[in-house]
Amino acid sequence: MEACLAAAKTPPPHPELPDVPPIVSAHFTTPEGLRLATDIAGDPWRPRVIFVHGGGQSRRSWRSALQRMAAAGFSVVSLDLRGHGESDWAEDGDYSLEAHTRDLTAIVRAMPSRPSIVGASLGGRVALQTAAALGAESIRSLVLVDSTPRMNAAGLERVSNFLRASMVGFDSIEEATRTLETYAEREIGHNYFRLSHSIRTGADGRIYWRWDPKAALDRYLSPDAIEERLSAAAASLTMPTLLVRGTLSDLVTDDCVADFRHTLPTTEVFDIVGGGHLMKTQRLEVFCDATIDFLKRHEEAA
Repeated sequence: MEACLAAAKTPPPHPELPDVPPIVSAHFTTPEGLRLATDIAGDPWRPRVIFVHGGGQSRRSWRSALQRMAAAGFSVVSLDLRGHGESDWAEDGDYSLEAHTRDLTAIVRAMPSRPSIVGASLGGRVALQTAAALGAESIRSLVLVDSTPRMNAAGLERVSNFLRASMVGFDSIEEATRTLETYAEREIGHNYFRLSHSIRTGADGRIYWRWDPKAALDRYLSPDAIEERLSAAAASLTMPTLLVRGTLSDLVTDDCVADFRHTLPTTEVFDIVGGGHLMKTQRLEVFCDATIDFLKRHEEAA
């Protein structure tokens, strides 16, 4: 990791987490020259966990999880994927799974010890592909958050529609907020300051989310033979793997879970009852407890 870009910021006191390590903003430069924004917390000599966000999101979606994981004794890193958040946009417009995998591979290889990876949605695809390519000698364990090789078509279409609608921007922050509320299935209300790190104003004066619209092109959202490629990757995994999914998710249904278990019989599955696709924020404490338990069990076993 390169030098910090911003001074460490100590999170506000949390009644359940009295000793929360500060989260420090930094950046990592890939071999291709892209600067990827990161958040880092925890003792660097503790077991390392890398968090990878979903499409159209940023590393900030993991911020509360980072605090809990660091307080539990992990060294945590969360990155903005290329073209997202505060990371560089790809000059060649390459937001393929292979490009994201190259970036994550470079970060893994820069770690002082074998990390675990936690990936949600698109980040789950990237984490799965990277773990399969590098193997258990480089990746300690893998946590997929509502992400399986085969996903429900209706849920994929809902997410794709949100990303496509966002490509052209919005007339106002109010319009952007209403669209996000429909996708995220939660109310944001008039607390627009909460979106300050997620939006930008384009040269045309319209409001855009803080990601490159090219990342939502069909060839990146639905690449050819993606299910077959990810299923083959899953079948090759040898490190401990956990799938966390919300029982109300329209992307990872019971059929998707059964297919994944057939492909990788050793996988563990943790259901968050009543949670949707974004259950990691809807049910943060439950998600973190399940993930911490899994990581610590396999840390001790190793």
